[in-house]
Amino acid sequence: MKKILIFTLIGFAFLGCNSENGDVINDTDYAEYIIENSIDTVINFMAEEIYTTNEAQEPVLKLKLITSEIFPCINYGLATTEFTNDNELIVRFEQIIEPELCLTAIGPATSYIELPENINKITFLNGSVIDKYYIDINQQKISLTLIENNFTTSLFNKTFRIPKNSFAYVCGTNTTNTNIYTDFSEIIEQNPDFIEFDFEGEGRIPYPETTDGNWVNHPSKYYKYTNSLEFNNLANVMNEYSSENIEEDSGVTISIISWNNVKFYSWLEN
Repeated sequence: MKKILIFTLIGFAFLGCNSENGDVINDTDYAEYIIENSIDTVINFMAEEIYTTNEAQEPVLKLKLITSEIFPCINYGLATTEFTNDNELIVRFEQIIEPELCLTAIGPATSYIELPENINKITFLNGSVIDKYYIDINQQKISLTLIENNFTTSLFNKTFRIPKNSFAYVCGTNTTNTNIYTDFSEIIEQNPDFIEFDFEGEGRIPYPETTDGNWVNHPSKYYKYTNSLEFNNLANVMNEYSSENIEEDSGVTISIISWNNVKFYSWLEN
């Protein structure tokens, strides 16, 4: 009788350690999705809103998958199959895809897959190994909570969404002309249709947070606009300011990056 009781207690303890939040999951639920194929690398992943063309468009929510292993070509890919079961997204990894034409820079294998906004759980399958996360998607933020992981890592547990009718002011200067950063931001803020805001709380910001490669990489500023015509006219304002205040090869770059993939640059005629 004592032996039976001991084995019973061990069984309950084992089940209790398999998941967090007291949610005991029966992995036989995934038997129909499991195949022999698997990949031999850690997978990093993140939720990301991207644009599928170079034209103006609203962002599309995707799940970006990135191998920790570095390959000899930057355009290696990942073969996956996705299934949806009620509010659960199941992602099965199948193989690394070697490109027919190698882009010679090294890098990880990457892939983007659709991320439905009505799901509350993501399950990753790699052979018979299973990882699970809870996910909460709303208009402000995407939040991930680990249930169990063996071969995956969430790069960002919280990611802000790109607010509608918003844009980022991204400016880098030389050490001798840092005033340009504040001068042009003041021009933006003189327009009552442009309202500065911050991404409050914890999370990855979906806009560039600074420039990269200037002598002085200033922190980006974020604005919302109430009139699309005023936003479009910002291209003319930038053109005029750039021609009068930014010398060629002076080390200054100004970018306006909007929520719908419209971009204005100080070094181009917008």
